[in-house]
Amino acid sequence: MRDRKNPQFFEAINNDPHLSLSSYDRQLYEKDMSRRSVRILLPLVRLVMIVSIALLRMVKRLLPFTIKSHGLLNRLGVWFMANFISKEALEYIIRHFQLESALINFVASNCQSDAVIPVTLMPTHVSQLGDVDGMNAIVLHDINIYNHVIDTGASADVRVDQQLPLEAIDFSALTIPAIDVEPHRRRLLNLDIETASYIMIFFLVLFLSDEEAERAALSLQLDESLMASLSKLTGNPSFQRLSAYPFMHHIRYQTDVVNDLRHHMMSIDYAYHQCLAMKPSP
Repeated sequence: MRDRKNPQFFEAINNDPHLSLSSYDRQLYEKDMSRRSVRILLPLVRLVMIVSIALLRMVKRLLPFTIKSHGLLNRLGVWFMANFISKEALEYIIRHFQLESALINFVASNCQSDAVIPVTLMPTHVSQLGDVDGMNAIVLHDINIYNHVIDTGASADVRVDQQLPLEAIDFSALTIPAIDVEPHRRRLLNLDIETASYIMIFFLVLFLSDEEAERAALSLQLDESLMASLSKLTGNPSFQRLSAYPFMHHIRYQTDVVNDLRHHMMSIDYAYHQCLAMKPSP
């Protein structure tokens, strides 16, 4: 019997009937957010990296030449994720790539037009988060959502504003492959997702051009369009409540990009599970 005088946060999260997450996902988040790095390293890493990223962006804009290397970003990023973050955080990252691709393809398969092109970025292992056909996976991930939003509005025959009957909705795009996070691999550190994200964002800003880094930061605020398509196609208004930035005056490069990133990742996670919950039983 639980102690009603001393309820715990994760006890509430794990039993909340309104969260669009499976029990497995809730346990994954609990393990990640309960790591010592959240309490010990995160406050310091957040402060240092926010200041460092701001200074780095300023310096790169003042330099008469461009500092950019997708090759170094690919190799260093994969090495860092494989050796310095926990298996829960790594699964969270890989799955985010999968879920966003699945939602984009869900809209593409239900918009009644070939003008919205499906995406193929569906990693299953950390090694697939580096080079993808000559392009960094994170850059490709950002480009995919830009192209998707443009596709949905550039052709007059795209139908993302009309509700489909439930029996007419194609849910096949929501199927995602299994992920291999190498659970028995010895890691040098087991950082949580948020601490690791601040470090990874610094290297993104360092090795991407200023234009690419800004495009990546602003891509987090394109959720409103994707959520609107999901809402109108399914007739479920709750999708549009997941977006943090529903108004254009919020479209700017935020000081704390990781805060935006975390909200974006959770929004995609919730939206995916809400779509999955609507799928009729076989």
